[in-house]
Amino acid sequence: MRRGTLTVQPGRCAYCETDRDETVQVAVIECGSGPPHGLRMCLAHASQYAVTRHAPPHLADELAHIWRTREEQTE
Repeated sequence: MRRGTLTVQPGRCAYCETDRDETVQVAVIECGSGPPHGLRMCLAHASQYAVTRHAPPHLADELAHIWRTREEQTE
């Protein structure tokens, strides 16, 4: 089953641990007896994470689409 489309939302980056206006969910963490939770990163750190072996297969493509859309909007 494929995950839904990435959405950019305000949140806290799990890597730099700062509140950001633009974060994306890069993974779902399922461990322990509690409910799963989303792992969010700012766009810059999500792009770095996307090229690692731990990232979901389509994350890099979805982030590239977000970056292209942002560049088109600024032109």
